[in-house]
Amino acid sequence: MKRGILAGKYLTGLMLLLGLLLVTALTFTDPAQALTSIQDPPPAEQPSQEAKEPKPIADDDDILGGDGGIPASEPAALEVIQKYLDAVGGRETLLSITDRVEIFKNKKIDPTNETVMKMARFLKRTGEGVLMIREEWQLPGLGLTQNNEPLTFVQVYDGEKAWVKAMGAVSPLAGKTLIVFVWDKHIDDFFISFAENGYIASLKDDGEILGTPCKIVELKAFAGNQVLNYAFSVDDGLLLSKTWSEGQAPAVVKKEVFYSEYTRIRFSDDRNRWVKVPTTKKIFEDGELSLEQNYDEIALNAGVSSTKFGRPEGRSFEEVRREREAERAAKELEGAKEATPKDGDKKPVWEKPKPKPKKPVWEKPKPKPAPKPAPVPTPVPAPDPVEDGR
Repeated sequence: MKRGILAGKYLTGLMLLLGLLLVTALTFTDPAQALTSIQDPPPAEQPSQEAKEPKPIADDDDILGGDGGIPASEPAALEVIQKYLDAVGGRETLLSITDRVEIFKNKKIDPTNETVMKMARFLKRTGEGVLMIREEWQLPGLGLTQNNEPLTFVQVYDGEKAWVKAMGAVSPLAGKTLIVFVWDKHIDDFFISFAENGYIASLKDDGEILGTPCKIVELKAFAGNQVLNYAFSVDDGLLLSKTWSEGQAPAVVKKEVFYSEYTRIRFSDDRNRWVKVPTTKKIFEDGELSLEQNYDEIALNAGVSSTKFGRPEGRSFEEVRREREAERAAKELEGAKEATPKDGDKKPVWEKPKPKPKKPVWEKPKPKPAPKPAPVPTPVPAPDPVEDGR
């Protein structure tokens, strides 16, 4: 395929891919985690001694409360969460994960179609605690390649900058797309730092998931704009499901994620250490299966190099755009040259266009004349025979 065709299809392909990735990312995440899952900001600089100290909160101020305004989680809910963390390996073990590799498939299920996307995700924690992320997607061709070969799509975040590579071109990743990419990515576990991210836990009524008795823990964002319900098995403490709602009335969508097939994953650098991970996740929207995620391989502390999280190789989007514009200009120039007469050629003489022939006017046919009767011949008398014998 010519470069010009690839360049011409790049924008369309990138828009389709980003849209598909956005839908897939939003399916497994919720808006409340959009900001909390990004790396925590650095601590604010301490004010100088000359700066004025803030006024103390009045004793009768019941808006923020005496403890700074952050309500405490219920001890009973924290006990359920701690039992879960112990069941999947323990807080200390989870915090000792320095890098993580996940190979899995996302199957997007529509009423009339299923799209399977192969994925590889790389996570690495730096010494400063910053989480670097790289995702490699392989999608069906979607009719954008010459022989409909699979499309490769790469997103990388190095802790400060981010890039996206699609159809051989690389462009910066920023704004809402970057937030969607980095949120809800955890190298250890979401419940390791849920309190620091502004969630408050409370214990609700007991429930049952697929016949298994469970404890329901409600997490509510401090801002009050998101509520999530987590169901933990009473027997072994493992997480069974997460439920939340998205949208505004009357278009509110109930979403549910079910976790199953927990598998013990041992550390590559220490086979005596392990964590349990659900290798199958199914998400439902209003009771209909929408997305299924199945893990094929998970590696912990395998020594992933930091160079994996650099800018992907490839031309920049600006180079592709300039190349496309140059090819378009060259075609226009070539067309203009063909239309220009060469030296010695006769210049075309303008002639007044001939008038178009007038369309015949329909006339009513004249009536045919009535036929005249043929004249009857007069008989001639026969000659007298007497006169002839004289």
